[in-house]
Amino acid sequence: MAGRPLSRHVESALFLVASVSLGGYLLARGESVVYEAVQERRLEHASAEVAPASGPSASLPRARPPARRADAPLPAEEVIGRIEAPRLGLTAIVAEGLAARTLRRAVGHVPGTALPGEDGNVGLAGHRDTAFRKLRDVREGDRLRLTTPRGAYEYVVESTLVVEPHRGDLLDPTDAPALTLVTCHPFRMVGPAPQRFVVRALLVKGP
Repeated sequence: MAGRPLSRHVESALFLVASVSLGGYLLARGESVVYEAVQERRLEHASAEVAPASGPSASLPRARPPARRADAPLPAEEVIGRIEAPRLGLTAIVAEGLAARTLRRAVGHVPGTALPGEDGNVGLAGHRDTAFRKLRDVREGDRLRLTTPRGAYEYVVESTLVVEPHRGDLLDPTDAPALTLVTCHPFRMVGPAPQRFVVRALLVKGP
């Protein structure tokens, strides 16, 4: 009989932990949904400002973002665009940097890698259990779309690879315009994952 009160305490403690965990997940998910909605509107507005004009105003100059200096990094958390994998049903906002706050709400652009429209390798990283969860079903030949205020860039998946975390060379510059997506692996592992899942895609169409 002495064990029953202890058992009840353990059950209560486990229930409390589960409740706190669920509350934390729902709070983070709610923050992510609000963030995505706000950034989607901003992206649409920015895209409209640089879209080609039609009708009587077509000859008027259109606003365009200033060109980025090669040695000028983007501000942390600046929104770059939206990444989509249509067959997978994957869509996520892309923001600059790999800070925990950024990756909690978006896919992060790896600082130092190319930006869409630049020569080289665009590196993006995301969590395997949120933004990049659906990448577990990606396959060679899948189309990826990276939409920015300057237009949409379409890529075709060339390969996937599971590597150790130290393989930073996969984000090195490339001769041909490329897109490299990185997330943790295995996808369904509980706790920190020991490997990285890498998707390499090549540019096939620009704006």
